[in-house]
Amino acid sequence: MLTGTPLDLTPFGGLLSAVGLLYWGAALLLAALALWRFKRWWLKLSVAAIVLAVFVVPVAQRAMKVRAEQDIAMAKLAAATRLFEQRCQSAGERITRTVDKVEGVVWLKWRDTNGNLDDQFKLDDPYGHDCGGEDCIDQLLRLEGTAGRFTDETRRRGGRYRFVESVDPSDGKQYRYTGAMRPTWSDASIKKYREDTGKDIPDSSYRPKPARQPVDRFSARYGITWDDISTREDRENWIAGGSIKVIDLQTNEVIAERVGYMMDRGLGNRAGARSPWPMARRNACPAFRGGERSWPNTETLTFVTKVLV
Repeated sequence: MLTGTPLDLTPFGGLLSAVGLLYWGAALLLAALALWRFKRWWLKLSVAAIVLAVFVVPVAQRAMKVRAEQDIAMAKLAAATRLFEQRCQSAGERITRTVDKVEGVVWLKWRDTNGNLDDQFKLDDPYGHDCGGEDCIDQLLRLEGTAGRFTDETRRRGGRYRFVESVDPSDGKQYRYTGAMRPTWSDASIKKYREDTGKDIPDSSYRPKPARQPVDRFSARYGITWDDISTREDRENWIAGGSIKVIDLQTNEVIAERVGYMMDRGLGNRAGARSPWPMARRNACPAFRGGERSWPNTETLTFVTKVLV
């Protein structure tokens, strides 16, 4: 007997099944005692019927309630699915024009560092959230100045931009970011390693990390921004919609936009430590290349580099 709760993942799920068997065993035992104890058949049958009714009626009422709840849930799912299908008619990529030889871009709006797992009404674009904080900028940068080191990583990031400009929301200042490999070791550890070995630390101890310098004004012409386009009705049906745009900052023209939606078919069910929004990635338009397992991914980078080459 599954409860549809996290109890099913514990030993208590089996215990509840045993309680159910004891319940019906007690009902049958009492009915048998009534048949054995009383002499007259009409009395035997009457008492046995009363005993069974006492046990059966609550179960029947509960079954009817569960069935009604299931019918309501199925109706909600059907309505949510119809709305999701309507939203998907406007989903997809619309590219007005592309631009070649783009060296840098402006990241106009920062994302939260943490992804949204189960907040139904937080308008932070769970569909498009494939990075957070400064990592979104790092995702757009290629690596430079490695002088032949970190060859595989440099090659992998070769199709990205030389610089990204943005306003850091923590201090409100403008910065230009460039791609660099930074050591993961502390300064003290690096110093000791070099003193002990006479060598620099291994390449495997470096990771991509953006370096930045303050600037008086942005030089990049094209900007990238995102928005949550979900309505209240969408979120009530566990549908999340997001848009990412590429904008010509000289003319304020939107030269490309990607719109996407996803829906949690569990309608927010959290049983068994389930997370609704990551599960919704299974049911998305356009679909993610790796399904729900594609997070974190590079959907933003893939789209933007189609437009700003």
